[in-house]
Amino acid sequence: MAEATRQAIDLTLRWPDGAGRTLSKLASPRVDSDRCINCGTCLEVCPTGAIREMQRQICRLCPDCAQGPIMFPEEMLRLASRSCAAACPIGHYPEGYVNMIARGDWEGAWKLVDAVNPLPGVLGRICSRPCEEECKRGALIDRSLPIRAMKREIASWAYEHGMASARAYRRNIDMRVAVVGAGPAGLTAASDLASFGYRVTVFEAGPAPGGMLRLAVPAFRLPDEVWEREFARALSGGIEVVCGACVGTSPSLRELLDDGFKAVVLATGATRGRKLDIPGSGFQGVYNALDFMASVKSGKPLEVGERVVVVGGGSVATDAARTALRKGALEVNMVCIEQEREVPALAWEMEEARREGIGLIAGYAPLRITSSWMKAEAIELARVERICCDDAGRLTTELDDSTTMTLPVDTVVFAVGQAVDAAQLKRMGLETTPAGALRFDPETASTSLPGIFAAGDLVNRQGSVVEAMSSGRTAARSVDAYLSGRSYARKAASPSRAPLEEKIFPVRLEKAEPLRLPHLETREALASFREVDLPPGRERLEEDARRCMRCGYIEVDHDLCLGCGICRETCPAGDVLTMGAPVAGGER
Repeated sequence: MAEATRQAIDLTLRWPDGAGRTLSKLASPRVDSDRCINCGTCLEVCPTGAIREMQRQICRLCPDCAQGPIMFPEEMLRLASRSCAAACPIGHYPEGYVNMIARGDWEGAWKLVDAVNPLPGVLGRICSRPCEEECKRGALIDRSLPIRAMKREIASWAYEHGMASARAYRRNIDMRVAVVGAGPAGLTAASDLASFGYRVTVFEAGPAPGGMLRLAVPAFRLPDEVWEREFARALSGGIEVVCGACVGTSPSLRELLDDGFKAVVLATGATRGRKLDIPGSGFQGVYNALDFMASVKSGKPLEVGERVVVVGGGSVATDAARTALRKGALEVNMVCIEQEREVPALAWEMEEARREGIGLIAGYAPLRITSSWMKAEAIELARVERICCDDAGRLTTELDDSTTMTLPVDTVVFAVGQAVDAAQLKRMGLETTPAGALRFDPETASTSLPGIFAAGDLVNRQGSVVEAMSSGRTAARSVDAYLSGRSYARKAASPSRAPLEEKIFPVRLEKAEPLRLPHLETREALASFREVDLPPGRERLEEDARRCMRCGYIEVDHDLCLGCGICRETCPAGDVLTMGAPVAGGER
């Protein structure tokens, strides 16, 4: 190190008045990359953004290193730009809690999850698992780590051991913020805003919080007691909840602002189920998916008969189809306009549906529903020649009327999307698109009205639960920036490539048979709405967690580092970070 950099490094800070003030950097952190578990804790608390995620390259040049195809250097470089953390919409660093589990440190794993996620048991069951899609163990060697199942078990452990106490929110900002809608997006926005110190009131039109989790997510995927206890825990720390409030009508947005609320987050969801406008869609036995699922969840008497067709190929369609089987249907088919390889539902959702005996008719669209005495009896389908979008961005299809098929039905369920209440949005004074969607800024969640932000299915149109929560988090941070007089720009996680000396050689990794997650046998599963996925056992999860390749670790950008040491103080893994002589930018 040059003599000049052995001395304290001067950092000149510019204050609002333009005056320069000089601080002396007395120390710099060093990272033990071998011990770092890439949990993201220090990265989140760093005041200057000096901490960054590094991703190791993985050697795939020779077949002796690991099974599978050889990778050329360019492919390895592209792979090193991906990570499970970068894939998580709400900011988890899964590698951290996976490696805590591998050590048997369930309390440490819980602290990492709880710091990020107000609904860990919910996402431990119904998250769309984008992190597992990016898991390099699955891409290169055997199977992805079961990150979602691990999160579920961490949450269960915390509740069993009394660790999941009510969230405590500090109220150190004398400003009130309203959140409209108590689903996952609204809950996340409210929890984040309360943790920032704001006084938060949640307005819910229904009789209780929960949103679509309460109305439509089937119990075989998410038992009610799981989301109920997590909502209660998140809201019981001082967040006020007002149910039966139809914001936009009583009270109006103007009344909320006049009442002293400085900002409003709209997370009212897409609450209107849709049917296709085809002959017969109004017959008895024809439902939209939202009404169908809500009727089943509320216990209303609903006879589906022996033969059911679900129109749609997404996640809601698979839920509706599996629900129909549990209501006594003997034959259930999904019909979607996409070809089989392009079905919108995730691969594992289709695998679960097929395992229960649900059929798929891909590349077809319904022409009409026929009946006698206004009761659905058959649905006529035509082959889809082309899928395109109209000027408003809506999907349209061109059909081959000469290639048709007719299926006998007792019940038809349209799972073709949900709509927002465009008329209500206009009454609020909010701008909408030609298709009736809310006009908003996707980067800041701001709407056309100052101080009004939006989140969840209101803007995502049936995104996954984790995406809804992510949009709630974006809205909360935008509100905080707005009320603080700052600009807000959402930062996408972007890992850097680690130097070559950090390269991973798969031949040296621990060999283990990947865990196969247990589930109810099909006959038993279809006999009730009991949860299908079963816990695999904590010892087995600890064993499987050791398959983690530890692709990532954190490093310090010394150009940005102040030498404050907060990274070392907050590291949950011990002496991964140590403070030493100050380092100038460019040195390591």
